[in-house]
Amino acid sequence: IDAFIKVPRPDDTTDGLGLTVLDEPAAQQSDPTVLDLQLRVISKQPIVKVPMTVRSIEHADKNPKKITTWINNIDEVHRQKPAPHVHYTKNMPDIEQLMQAWPTQFEELLKIIPLPSGDIDMDVGQFSRLVCSLLDIPVYDKVTESLHVLFTLYSEFKNNAHFQH
Repeated sequence: IDAFIKVPRPDDTTDGLGLTVLDEPAAQQSDPTVLDLQLRVISKQPIVKVPMTVRSIEHADKNPKKITTWINNIDEVHRQKPAPHVHYTKNMPDIEQLMQAWPTQFEELLKIIPLPSGDIDMDVGQFSRLVCSLLDIPVYDKVTESLHVLFTLYSEFKNNAHFQH
């Protein structure tokens, strides 16, 4: 199916295909409800303002494949849901930048000098500031945003296939 071929209506009336009505030139058409959910997630608009069409499966007891497909589609929508975006009050480094390899001199130094353990005589706030500063995460008045960056960095490393054994 060619996505660019648009056959005009015989009466030359514009139908708004692709502008007001979804024009999906594919053999396997998307489920309109799933597409609506995906667009709601992306647009971040309040759900209350826009009514949603409720779809049903006729003779659901005789169509278990349609039910399974529906469940799989909704699971996929939830899996692809973007992570919430956090707005920091001060500039914070990009996670990708923090994941870059350290200079070899610093890595050699880490082999000689051990990192501080949890047994060090510091309160939690001081220890948090120390750990963040070792990882080049700036700490401003409140350590909360820096800790958010730290845990996001940890999560990225943990979920990165390159670091899994």
